[in-house]
Amino acid sequence: MASPANGALERCKSAVTAATSLVGAAMLLRRLVADALPAGAPPLVGALLLLPPPSARRHALVIEEFDGAFYNRVFLAARAYVSTLLAAARAGAPAVVKASLPRGAGAEQKITLAMRPGTAVVDAFRGAELTWRLISGEGRRRPGGAGAAGGEAFRLSFDARHKDLVLGSYLPFVMARVEAMAREQRQAKLYSNEWGKWRPVRLRNASTFATLAMDAALRRDVVGDLDAFLGRREYYERTGRAWKRGYLIHGPPGTGKSSLVAAISNHLHFDVYDLDLGAVRSNTELRKLLIRMKNRSILLVEDVDCALAAAPRREADHGGSDGSSISGSKHRKVTLSGLLNMVDGLWSSSGHERILIFTTNHVDRLDPALLRPGRMDKHIYMGYCGFGAFRELAATYHGVDGHPVFPEIEALLREVDAAPAEIAERLLATDDAGAAIEAAAKLLRDRKAGTEEDGAGYVSQRLHAGPRRPRPRPVPVAGRGRGASAVRRVVLDEEVVFGGGSRRQGSGSGRRGRGSGVRGRAGRGRR
Repeated sequence: MASPANGALERCKSAVTAATSLVGAAMLLRRLVADALPAGAPPLVGALLLLPPPSARRHALVIEEFDGAFYNRVFLAARAYVSTLLAAARAGAPAVVKASLPRGAGAEQKITLAMRPGTAVVDAFRGAELTWRLISGEGRRRPGGAGAAGGEAFRLSFDARHKDLVLGSYLPFVMARVEAMAREQRQAKLYSNEWGKWRPVRLRNASTFATLAMDAALRRDVVGDLDAFLGRREYYERTGRAWKRGYLIHGPPGTGKSSLVAAISNHLHFDVYDLDLGAVRSNTELRKLLIRMKNRSILLVEDVDCALAAAPRREADHGGSDGSSISGSKHRKVTLSGLLNMVDGLWSSSGHERILIFTTNHVDRLDPALLRPGRMDKHIYMGYCGFGAFRELAATYHGVDGHPVFPEIEALLREVDAAPAEIAERLLATDDAGAAIEAAAKLLRDRKAGTEEDGAGYVSQRLHAGPRRPRPRPVPVAGRGRGASAVRRVVLDEEVVFGGGSRRQGSGSGRRGRGSGVRGRAGRGRR
C-alpha cells in the first residue's frame, strides 16, 4: 500500500510533465503565430502573445560608402539598384527623390534617380520584405581618415528569419543585376595605340547585326558563335584554355568587314582596341600593350597582310649576313613570331573574355602559321552583295520590301560583282525610294555593259572630252653637248634642241638662247 507521501510525489511529477508540455506547445504556437503575423499587425496582438516589438525582430545591414580609403563596391551597386526601385515603384516610394545625369552622358542616356538622406524604399524578394534607407554622412567618419567625413550609407533592414536569404541570395542578386545593367548601358570605347599607350575615344558606330548587309545564314552562325563563346567560361576553365577566340574576316574591299567588327562590339558590349602594328616599336612593346587591355574586349588588327608584309619572322632576321644585329634594337618592329606569341602564346592568357579579329583583303598573302586552328578559330568571308543582302539594304535605308526591278537586280547580281558599300552609296544618294533603287539597278546594268561611271560621274570610256595629244618621247639627236646625245623636248608650242645647234619655234613664244642651244635655266633642263 502506497504511502500518502509517494502519492503526492507522483501527482507532482504528473503536474510538472503536463506544465512542461503545455509550455512547449505554447512556445511552438507562439512561434507559428509570429511567423504568420503580418508586419502591419497591431502591437496589442503581439503583446498578448508575449512577442517582442517589431523593431526587435528585424535585423539591419549597414553598407557604407567607403571601405577604408576606397569606394565600397557594394554601396555603388546598391545605389544603382535602388535607382531602379525608385523608377519602378508605384507605392511606398519616397515623395521626393533626386534626379541627375552623369557627367559626359549623351542625350540618349536615362536620368538617374536617387534617394535623399533619411528616406526609404521597400523591395520584395522571394516573399521577404526588405527596406532600403539612406543615412546621411553627417557626424560619421571614414575609417582610417582622421576627421574625414564618412560619406553616406545604406541601411538594409529585414526580418530576422530572412537573414540567410538576404546574405546568401539577395545581395548576390543585386550585384549580378547591377553588373548586367552596366554591360547593357555602357558606351563602348575605341582604343588606338600611340607611343606604347592606348588612347580611348567613344565608339559611336551604330552598326548592328540587324542593319548589316550579310547573308542571313552567315549572320545566324556568327551570332550563335559569339553567344556560345560568352557562355562557356566553365568549359575554358575545365579544359585549361585561355578564354579567348580568334576571327579572321576576309573579303574584297567594301564588303563590310569593319562594319562587322562594330556589330560584334555592339552585340557583346565590348571595347575595341585597334592595334596599329606599324606604330609598335618592338615585341616587348606589343606585350605591354596586350597586358594593358581590359577584359571583355576586342583586339583588332586591320589589313594584317599589309602590316606583316615587311615583318621578319624572328628578331634575328634583322641582322646582316654575318648574324650581327642592327644597332639600335629599340627601333625594331614587330616580328611574325612576336605576333604569333600574342595570338596563342603564354602572353595571350593575360586576360579573359577577349576576342582577336584580323581583317584582310588578301587571305592568300598571310603566313599559314597565322591561320591554323587555335589562332584563328573561325574564318568569316564577307563577299560581294547578294540579292538577300540587297533586300536588307533596301529595307533598312528606305523601308522597301518589294519593287518591280527586284527580279532584274537579282539576275544582275548573279552576273556582276558589286560590293555592299557601292550599293549602299546609290541607295543613300536620294530620299526617294524608287529613284534610289533605280540608281542601284543602273549601276549593275552599266557594270554588266562595261560603261560604268566613276565617282565623278564621267563614263570611263569617255573620260577625255577632246582628242588626246600624244606624249612626246625623248629623241636622241646629234649635237655638241656634254653628253653623248642631245635630247629634244617640247615646251608648250616651241621645240627646243638642248645641246644641238638648231632651234625650231612654232606659233608660241619661247625663250631664245645664244650660240649653240639654249643657255640659262632652259639650258640646265628639268630637275
